[in-house]
Amino acid sequence: MTVWLLGVLGTGVLGAVINHLTSGTRMHGVVRTACVYAFVLAVIFPVPMLIAGDFGALSCDYGDTEYDKEIADATDEAYFSLAAQALDAELAANGYDTESVVEGTVYAEKATVTRITVMLYGEFADSSAEIVRVGRIAADYFGTDISAVYVYVGKNKE
Repeated sequence: MTVWLLGVLGTGVLGAVINHLTSGTRMHGVVRTACVYAFVLAVIFPVPMLIAGDFGALSCDYGDTEYDKEIADATDEAYFSLAAQALDAELAANGYDTESVVEGTVYAEKATVTRITVMLYGEFADSSAEIVRVGRIAADYFGTDISAVYVYVGKNKE
């Protein structure tokens, strides 16, 4: 219904402006007739849709945005895979050999990291201190709470 009302109002305003601009000219009668026809067409435009019962065509409401869930999931998975690779590069710059998995959600333009799992490779004299340090680096890297970071120590990369 909104589309129809906007069309009628737009046609009426445009017709009035054109009618006013052409007053006093020889073309005024023709222009006025054309504006009246355009207005009548704008008014009766929705009649076939109303008869067919298609009331949605008269609305500016486009409904819920539909998307392919498989494509959205694949895109999210690719995004977080790249984020895990970037985290591994950051940890490598700090001297650690790691494999990371980053999980989260993407809504509109905002990605939220919900879980970070880091497999830390190597032998350490104090592995608990290294776990805390790696966890802090990962949490700071994504700006998330350290409780979302899980660090495990493995001996060798296979």
